Amino acid sequence: MPRGERRPCPTLRSEAEAEIESVAGLILTASMPPPSEIMEATAAELRRFINEWAPWIKATARESLPVDDPRRVAAEGAADEATYRARCTGPGDGLESAFGYCRSLALITRELLGHRRTLDRTAADPAACVRVTARALIRRPSPTRDEEEDVLMVSPAHPGVPGTNFRLPGGPSAAGEHAWETMARTVREETGLVVRPARLLVTDWVRGDGTDTGITFVYAVAGLDGDAGVRLPERPDVAGYAWVPVPGLDERCSPHQARRVRAALDAARGGTPAELRLGSPAYAVAA
Repeated sequence: MPRGERRPCPTLRSEAEAEIESVAGLILTASMPPPSEIMEATAAELRRFINEWAPWIKATARESLPVDDPRRVAAEGAADEATYRARCTGPGDGLESAFGYCRSLALITRELLGHRRTLDRTAADPAACVRVTARALIRRPSPTRDEEEDVLMVSPAHPGVPGTNFRLPGGPSAAGEHAWETMARTVREETGLVVRPARLLVTDWVRGDGTDTGITFVYAVAGLDGDAGVRLPERPDVAGYAWVPVPGLDERCSPHQARRVRAALDAARGGTPAELRLGSPAYAVAA
């Protein structure tokens, strides 16, 4: 491929990148080994990221940087090391050994993420890297708590541990699709619910450094057609759903997802849309 012509980039939405960082961070900050099933799920997700991105990082470094550029040398070395750890080594015997292997995957994953962002800046026009996602805030009165609401959320099969990685239903835009059309389409695909957008509640910028920027729109829905029962499609990327009580958000989803849901609820009650960055008020972050 000629120098300057960008190699096709694997798909990594900004939210998925944040989740990968969160998965790696949980392992690297753990003071003791988590349960074996959590480590197995975490190691599988880290290996999936490595196997998809290490070849792109190595090839893009060679195509976009001079042979003696330190960034190229570091990126190629990290890609080779990551590939070796993901494919040619294993967790060994015992929980401590598995924990050490998982930590090594997390460390090299963080390094790869850094190289990916550097190469994205070198090889691509940042303005072309904004990815749009649209989600819905769907509420119902709590069946057990007076004057409180539950929020419909789905649990992806990955990244993260199913059951603790809940997010609002919805997904990425297709080419030429308006965000509100995306919301209706992807909510139907994930939950079987037919919804109409009522108004915009939240815009949430997932990254703000000019590389691989993603923006998520959260909409209130005008109503549901027919029975409001959720029917999960037969697709491997959605592990389940739940009507999550607001006090339980922190237990069921990542911090930035919980912040986003609370901001959407505040906007729905107060009438003023919120502009966020990774779930926090954007202007406070900017200040």
